[in-house]
Amino acid sequence: MRYRILGFAVWKGGTWYLRRRYGRWLPSRKMVAAGVVLVTVAALAAKGREEE
Repeated sequence: MRYRILGFAVWKGGTWYLRRRYGRWLPSRKMVAAGVVLVTVAALAAKGREEE
């Protein structure tokens, strides 16, 4: 339960900081999700090449 509260506090604090720093220039959730997917796919591809 404590980790859930800690994660919530970190998430809210991070979004507060980013909104304060970048304001309306903050990317949308769809853009962030697309970036995470691309980074994950690239990491898996790199790992696959490393094992060969």
